[in-house]
Amino acid sequence: MPALSGYPIVEERSLRPPQRRLGLFTRRDLHELPETPVGTVLVFAVNGGYKAYTEGEHLRGSEEAVVRARSVSVVYLRSRQVVLTVEIPSQDMGYHFQVKATFTCKVTDPEAVVAAGVEDAATILGNHLRDDAGLMRLGMSRPVEDVHLLSIEVTSRVRAYLEFCPPRMDGLEVALVNVALLPPNDILAHGQRLKQLKWSGESKELEWAIENRDVSRIEEIFKRGVEATTAFGVSRDQLLMPDAVGITREAQETRMKALSELINRLPDGSLDFLPIDTQRLIDRVMTSIVGEAPFVEAPENAGRLGIGEGGAFEDRTSGDRDAGPRRIGLEDLDD
Repeated sequence: MPALSGYPIVEERSLRPPQRRLGLFTRRDLHELPETPVGTVLVFAVNGGYKAYTEGEHLRGSEEAVVRARSVSVVYLRSRQVVLTVEIPSQDMGYHFQVKATFTCKVTDPEAVVAAGVEDAATILGNHLRDDAGLMRLGMSRPVEDVHLLSIEVTSRVRAYLEFCPPRMDGLEVALVNVALLPPNDILAHGQRLKQLKWSGESKELEWAIENRDVSRIEEIFKRGVEATTAFGVSRDQLLMPDAVGITREAQETRMKALSELINRLPDGSLDFLPIDTQRLIDRVMTSIVGEAPFVEAPENAGRLGIGEGGAFEDRTSGDRDAGPRRIGLEDLDD
């Protein structure tokens, strides 16, 4: 179906007087008439009156109105939505609010439509809204950024105006469907850019906060020493287990060497005057060498000596033989 050029009058065409054939009767060539898309009818102008032929009626060209007509109009009968935009001034010079109104229109009398010359319903409805002086002044005290605040007022104003001052278009039934207030396109684009910048900033701040928490956590791991740092590398698949063991042993040996050098530099008897728990220091040295809670198997047929709380020796009873491994002490080193 070809696109309709207007609504409700799709097309108008002037007609020449038909020629008489064989002197008997007059018939108009149907090729002179415009095409009638689906949903349209032909309305002929005859001697100041109008005659419509209903949709689907087949013309022969010999009908009196067809023969005597000086013009013909194509009128669209079916219901159709008409969308129009009216600009109202804002406080900002050079910028206007856009009032977008949607109407439903339906032709009830095609002959009256042609007689009244209702060629373009959108133009007539737009001019009718512009005739409302109150609507045209409504946005003059508002900047274009207040489009959402002004929207309710504009909608209420348009509905009230159309209710008390409905548009008069003969042969056409009109009903308001929707009213919307739109900002200028460049203002809308500016607002979208600002919103995108805000969202981008919030995303970056969140990423930085997560990164800072991760850095703080890693920093705390580093402060715990080489062992914790090495374990962290293993957990992140940055170190293999054999490499991690080697790094840990090397770190322990370095600490032991540094401690040994420090003790060797001290004068004889200095440890007796320093606020150092010698026994605890030795225990830590032994732990770094042999690990946590080392043990040896107790012989089955021999008594063993144990270290008491005060450092005294005592024989183990036969009931203690099944107690299992014991911790290596300094006394064992003396033996």
